[in-house]
Amino acid sequence: MFDDISLFVQIVRAGNFSKASKQLGMPANTLSRRLSGLENKLGTLLFSRSTRSLSCTPDGERLYKWSGVNIDSLDTAVNFIRSGKQGENEKVHIQVPTNFFEIFQNSFFFELLKFYPELELDIHVSDDEPDFYHSPIKLLLSTQKPGMNNCTTHKVCNLASGFYASEAYLEQHGTPATPEELANHHCIYRGGEKPINVLLPYSGISLPVRIKSRFTTNSTSGIIDAAEQGLGIAIINEQSANLASRKITRILSQYQTCDEELYAAYSNNKKLSAGEKAVFNYAIARMTTIG
Repeated sequence: MFDDISLFVQIVRAGNFSKASKQLGMPANTLSRRLSGLENKLGTLLFSRSTRSLSCTPDGERLYKWSGVNIDSLDTAVNFIRSGKQGENEKVHIQVPTNFFEIFQNSFFFELLKFYPELELDIHVSDDEPDFYHSPIKLLLSTQKPGMNNCTTHKVCNLASGFYASEAYLEQHGTPATPEELANHHCIYRGGEKPINVLLPYSGISLPVRIKSRFTTNSTSGIIDAAEQGLGIAIINEQSANLASRKITRILSQYQTCDEELYAAYSNNKKLSAGEKAVFNYAIARMTTIG
């Protein structure tokens, strides 16, 4: 059944049987037969079929929502294992932004090294875009979408953030009960005064909320420090440094934002080596799992 669900996900993404057939290298009538078999096993229709269009039924939408990310996680995990086993003895040169180790802590790469004890990593920290042609760096991980020409860019994932404030701030200004009430507070986050997108609980729907700020910085530690000093409500990535030891409290715990993103980029003129593929697939598998 797993293979049939994977085919179902590919059909949804392709939009019709013809495109899915070309992408998968499988006859359209075979796809249709496999889909019918899956529907029979599940006891429900997954698509509303017509001569011109193909759309999911409510059950099809549920199955796609629940299975799509998991299918991707399994695919990237398999690719990670396959590519890494071929490049264990390689030294990989990677560039990350200055806030990378604040967001992900040191465990991001250390866990990779535990998995592949023979792999060597050379991590360059910089907010400038790398020169893939005249430097040893061949792979970039960035929380900003790279603007370089002649490079292949993949969005790895969205990074979830939560809302935090000091008890002193909440005693003085009150605790917001809904995301809309954030407009009555000063928020501390990356990006200045612009709307944020808040995910509503259990729905997958995001709500744009306009907020204001007296203090912005691209430093996670700076955001946390400002919140501890009572300057406002901090919007902090949930993979950031251990917040349990800090003097701030999680509020609006049912809500989160996913405005920050993680990208991976590499040169169009050079294929990734086995070791570089291992790091790339590790990033996707790791972030899909914890995101």
